[in-house]
Amino acid sequence: MIINLDIGDGNSVFAVFDGHGGEHVARFCKKHFVELLLKRPSYIEKNYPKALESAFLEMDNMLLRPAG
Repeated sequence: MIINLDIGDGNSVFAVFDGHGGEHVARFCKKHFVELLLKRPSYIEKNYPKALESAFLEMDNMLLRPAG
């Protein structure tokens, strides 16, 4: 779960990772999601729906890699 009232630019992030992929996947997402979101070009351009989608897709790709 993420409860962050200010991710550094006045925006907030609230997220629940329900563990469909297991407890380890939920922890991985909690650790990396905000960082990924903030790096999305669409986030910087304030296109938040696209930024969220892009961050979730990148999170999926990270989990498919051996290091994930």
